[in-house]
Amino acid sequence: MKDKPTYSTKSGKWQKYQGAVLWQALPYDTQTPSIDEAAKAVKENHAIFARWTSDFDLGTKSEWWYCICDRFTKIENLTSKQRYRVKRGLANCQIDIYNHLSEKQIEDIRQLLIESFTDYPDAYRPKIDNEETKQWLHRLMTDCSIDVWLCYKDGQLIGFCYCQLEKDVVWLKQVKVPTKHLGTDINAALGYKICEYYLEKKNYRFICDGERNIKHQTNYQDFLIRVLNFRYAYCKLNIAYARWIRIVIAILFPFRKIIGILVKKSPQLYNVYCVLKQEEIRKSFI
Repeated sequence: MKDKPTYSTKSGKWQKYQGAVLWQALPYDTQTPSIDEAAKAVKENHAIFARWTSDFDLGTKSEWWYCICDRFTKIENLTSKQRYRVKRGLANCQIDIYNHLSEKQIEDIRQLLIESFTDYPDAYRPKIDNEETKQWLHRLMTDCSIDVWLCYKDGQLIGFCYCQLEKDVVWLKQVKVPTKHLGTDINAALGYKICEYYLEKKNYRFICDGERNIKHQTNYQDFLIRVLNFRYAYCKLNIAYARWIRIVIAILFPFRKIIGILVKKSPQLYNVYCVLKQEEIRKSFI
């Protein structure tokens, strides 16, 4: 749960994350790094690669995207199936936005995160440091660009979400609902309330759930599209590799499907498989 450090350049910022550097910009920004800038960021941060996107919402289907909602649909205009799920979720839980958290709420969130991460596969299940998580939650509440949403059922916390506000965009940074509570349709209700608040009341340009997710095996973006009328804003994926990793990828790339099969028996190979999958997507733009 540590804050991710950034590396500044004249044209923007890179964020160090799990051995890579990721370009920090709004999806629609046209100012993107050059290959030389990306290579410099890789070298100076001792990273394995730099990644950035371009050509946001290009209008034709591609293998890379942001998942966004730029149009709020009132409950009466949803389809019958969508409307049923949203209404059921709203009836099952109480959802509110918070700008202050009590110590009890922070502890409840920590416990909910532990329970949620327990559902993750071994290959990418994060480890939670109790004190570090509490400090992270305290920092969230001192950041004026962060909104925290909590969902309660019969006085018990069953859902947590925080959003980061950046100019005219709202980022869905983390949504956590333990598996045992998914049957309450809490995700439908939470998503609806967030869209209503930011798009209808606050007039933000769009809500973004981030880019295509390779590492985490989740259908959450599909859920957002199916139930809450999010959509894929297709774009182009760009990557600049460190020299040594480029050689490794060239050697392993022909065996990526075999490595994908071996991951089931050896979770340690999962990160390798994800890098190769990412390279496969990058090649689709050549």
